[in-house]
Amino acid sequence: MFSTLILSTLIMSAAQEPVEASGQSQFHTTSQLYYVAMTEYYQKLEAMYESGEFTELVNPIEEFWGTFKAIAKDKSIESSERAQAQIWCVTNFGDKNWAYPDKVFMSLSKLFISEYADSEFASEYTSSLRYLQLDRKIKTSALDLLSAATTSDAIRAHCMLASAFAYADNSQQDLADKTVDALIEKYPSSQAAKDATPLLVRRQLQIGKVVPALGGVDVDGKERHLKDTRGKVTFVVFWGFW
Repeated sequence: MFSTLILSTLIMSAAQEPVEASGQSQFHTTSQLYYVAMTEYYQKLEAMYESGEFTELVNPIEEFWGTFKAIAKDKSIESSERAQAQIWCVTNFGDKNWAYPDKVFMSLSKLFISEYADSEFASEYTSSLRYLQLDRKIKTSALDLLSAATTSDAIRAHCMLASAFAYADNSQQDLADKTVDALIEKYPSSQAAKDATPLLVRRQLQIGKVVPALGGVDVDGKERHLKDTRGKVTFVVFWGFW
């Protein structure tokens, strides 16, 4: 209880007190507090799973959202700080409970796009949508707004890539394929075109398609190639430690 009170006091101080130019930024200070809170949160979750005794925990994202949102909207704070705070809000958007998620997300996206459409942060924004649990139409709508607002071909290419991933993750493989093909045709030398490789592989992992030329070393250290089993029923199992 005492440590929680201290943490809450520090969070309020980070959000309300001005930061000296020679000291840490508000975003950096709040990020550090958030990291500590998340570490403690996961430690408590692990302890509960080990003991089998569960109690309700509040996700730190719920507690920190207001603070990051305040930084994101504060025009007196350095532009790069606001950009990072807005991207934090987008990245963690799916882990907060919302009554009207679509409306809030589009408002947040429009805020970002209005100032950072041509900035170095724009491509980071598109990447942050990759694993966001949100309706595909809302994500692609936000990407369309960014693509229309920016003057950068590199950022437009990243918007196309993010849209393609959104289609693929929504089991709309045809739209994902069309978007990737358009990306490679229009921006063949872009970083986004290079990053589209997983989507090109995924399109081959469909019934009726020839699988990619997979190869590697098995558990016995022997080199294996999928082409060597052509014509045979083959199961490929991917596993690892995360």
